[in-house]
Amino acid sequence: SEENKQLRAENERITNELALAREDAAELKNLQDLAAVQAQFPRDVFRTAGVVARDSSNLRSIVAIDQGSSDGVREGMIIVTEGRSLVGTVSKVFDDYAWVTLITDPKSAVSAMVQESRAEGVVAGNYGGELIMEFVGQGAAVKEGDFVLTSGVGGGYPADVVIGRVSRVQKTEQDLFQEVHVDHLASLTDLENVLVLTSFVPQPLEQP
Repeated sequence: SEENKQLRAENERITNELALAREDAAELKNLQDLAAVQAQFPRDVFRTAGVVARDSSNLRSIVAIDQGSSDGVREGMIIVTEGRSLVGTVSKVFDDYAWVTLITDPKSAVSAMVQESRAEGVVAGNYGGELIMEFVGQGAAVKEGDFVLTSGVGGGYPADVVIGRVSRVQKTEQDLFQEVHVDHLASLTDLENVLVLTSFVPQPLEQP
């Protein structure tokens, strides 16, 4: 009985060490991926941040990152994944952490463009966590698989940041606009590390 107890304890120790080693390897890979993005876009300045909290109400799509005002993070800064897909915008900043509103949030709206046809619209989130590109003209040629990028219109986001790909297009002859469904390239529900684009200063245009 005593020997079995010792064996179980040893097995638990080895299992824990293996789990920690795997976690260290995963963290190292994430950091290497983030460093590769920074090397790929030398003119942009990024700051690495870890996701430390998520909203659990299902009414908002927000996460907290472990970088704040003391690290140079400011409201309005853009957040991207290690693949440089758009994640969202810094919406509230504290000394050592900040909240990020994801593009899937119902309050999010991003000026966007379909890369292939150059059709413009606004990508908005909803309570189902989906992305819908609104205000796309009825005559615009949009098809499944097309890439959707930020357009830079309005000054709130830099141009040419990938949002996702068109997954479905809904339109009828009676409607003025098409409803374009967009799939994000990366999963926003299990983010661990992101990049803060500190070199871009949002300059929203005032209404005339």
